Amino acid sequence: MVANELEIMDGKFTGNVIGDIVDAQYKAKTLTRLAQEYEIPLAQTVAIGDGANDLPMIKAAGLGIAYMPSQK
Repeated sequence: MVANELEIMDGKFTGNVIGDIVDAQYKAKTLTRLAQEYEIPLAQTVAIGDGANDLPMIKAAGLGIAYMPSQK
């Protein structure tokens, strides 16, 4: 799983993201990188998402699943 890491100070969210922001391109690149790293053909990968920012990742995967997707 890939997600934004949110900063917490004194037990409260600050509104800041730690590290890279996980956007559409980051998700697709991560899927591709992990498939290469583990020697898995992209045709044998699965991506699940619920928003427009998941589309590049879903399209890159062998099987893409949109779970309760937005209108796009």
